[in-house]
This record gives sequence, C-alpha cells and structure tokens, in this order.
Amino acid sequence: MKRREILHTLGSVSVLGLCSNVLSTQTRAQDVRPFTARGSGPALIVFDRQPRGYYDRLTDRYRVVVIADVAADNSPANIASLTADHLCADILAVADAAGVDRFAWFGFSFGSVVGLQLASRTTRLSALVCGGWPPLGGQYAETLAYVEAEAAQGRATPALTFYRSIRGWPEREAVSKFSCPRMAFAGNQDEFVAGAATRLRIGPLIAEHRAELERMGWTVQLMDGFGHELGGRPDVTIPILTRFLDPILLR
Repeated sequence: MKRREILHTLGSVSVLGLCSNVLSTQTRAQDVRPFTARGSGPALIVFDRQPRGYYDRLTDRYRVVVIADVAADNSPANIASLTADHLCADILAVADAAGVDRFAWFGFSFGSVVGLQLASRTTRLSALVCGGWPPLGGQYAETLAYVEAEAAQGRATPALTFYRSIRGWPEREAVSKFSCPRMAFAGNQDEFVAGAATRLRIGPLIAEHRAELERMGWTVQLMDGFGHELGGRPDVTIPILTRFLDPILLR
C-alpha cells in the first residue's frame, strides 16, 4: 500500500457526500458532527465510506446514521482534540441528535478501532461489528509508531492524537467485558507493510485469536482471498453485516 493509502486506512474514513432525499435528513447542528440519517427501523451508526451509496442496501430495514469523515480535517485544532474519549462522546451526541437511544455500530479498519473504544465506554450498543481490525492482538503500538514517524516528517493527522490517547488501553480486559452481540471479520490475506518495516497482520491476527474470541462470544468470519481492500467492497461486506444483524435486530 502507498503511504497516502496507509494513512487513510489507519486514521480516516471515506467521504460519501450523501445528499438528502425524501428518506433522509442531513444535520450539522452546533457542536454535533455532521451526519446523514436514512431509512427506518433499528438504528445502525457508521462512518461514511466509499464507494458512494455504500449503505444504500440497508435503508429498507435500518435507520442508518452516517457520520461525516472524522479525520479529514488536518487543522491543528482537530489534530489536538481527536482523542478516543472526545470521539466517542461525539458519536453519542450524534445518536442523541438523531433521536437514537440504542444502536448497532459497524466499522471497518479505523472504524473498528473506534467501535471497540465505544463499546468500552457505553451500554447503548445493540450490536458491534468490527471489520478489518482484530478485537484481540491489535497492533496499536505499531500503528502509533507509524503515525508518529509520519508526524515527524510534517505529516501529522488526527490519528496521531487518537492512537496516543489509547496507549495502555487494557484490550483483553475491556473486550472480555463486552456483552452486546458482536462480530469480527476480515480478509484472510489482510496484512500490509506500513512505513519502512511495520507489518500489520489483521487477518492473520484474527485467525490466531479466533478460538479465544469465539469463547468470549464473538462471531468470527474470515473471507478467503481478500486483503484490506475488502472494506471497499459493499457487495461483500453488506451481506456479511445483514446475515449477522438481521436475526438480532429484526426479530
């Protein structure tokens, strides 16, 4: 992966540029991150992703609340403020603004990292789906080292503040306490080199921790033949999501 793609993967999400229509509302309330809400049914909150229309197939059964890109703003103020606590509070503020009490969270890559932090801070999750990041064995130190090296070259992003804010996070202790229905999935070939030598082993780490995750109550799925590009394939990820969520949320 190229440096720009790696930075995007580790600390950003894609801008959909969703437009409102008869089924949607777009909100930019003061002190609430911009979001778009479409559809009706149980609530699902997500970060926006490319390609455009990523979540369209879900709006016939879910109220899909799509939060605008949290990491596109590289201003000094945003870089300084994007801690895990701050971002999780922002997500809950969006839920409140959308009139949502309990909600499912789906994230891929950075969105999964955020979802794990969110699940450790709130009891409002009805389900958690983490794609493209291992709930156990996550390479947080390696990721932080990479974004710090980028910042030293004048390429600081909000990911720097976020990953610094979760240094020392007790991963296994926190994840073992999750009680909502939860799923982890990735491509079985999802690994790549970040920077000069840091290899991020996402699919292999999920495979290595699969038995422990399943004992903890996680549903685990590895997709043959896919790498991290799986996150840009809604034709594959959305069916994974619905097969897991529909029996839980549409009962």
